[in-house]
Amino acid sequence: MSIQYRKAKIKLNYLEEKPEVYKLRQLTFPQVTPDQLISEISQSQGINTSQTKAVIDALLNRMIHYMSIGHGVNLGSGFGSFKPVFTSKAAKTLDECDETTIRKKKINFYPGKAFKNMLSDLTVTSASESLDVQE
Repeated sequence: MSIQYRKAKIKLNYLEEKPEVYKLRQLTFPQVTPDQLISEISQSQGINTSQTKAVIDALLNRMIHYMSIGHGVNLGSGFGSFKPVFTSKAAKTLDECDETTIRKKKINFYPGKAFKNMLSDLTVTSASESLDVQE
């Protein structure tokens, strides 16, 4: 597996002298849609697409349920786990420290062994020697 890149010439507009520098830019591709994934899973496992979609929808529903009450959800050592977390501002007094100090809520993903192995085996290659010029 390989991620492809191009070399890009960019200006650092946030610096007063606006120097031009070079940076690697990852090539982007369209995302794989849920329908594409469901179709591929169905074909590879020999089950119909509606059953596959129903299982994925049920999994998502249960994950949302458990995370909405504070549980992390582990999808196996190969896949990884999801955990709801938040960040909050510091308060000067105990009385000021309440839900209003919460800044951001998000879900962290902790990759499992299969994803970690994929990353360690992943290579990065040049798509071409052409230069993208970004103004």
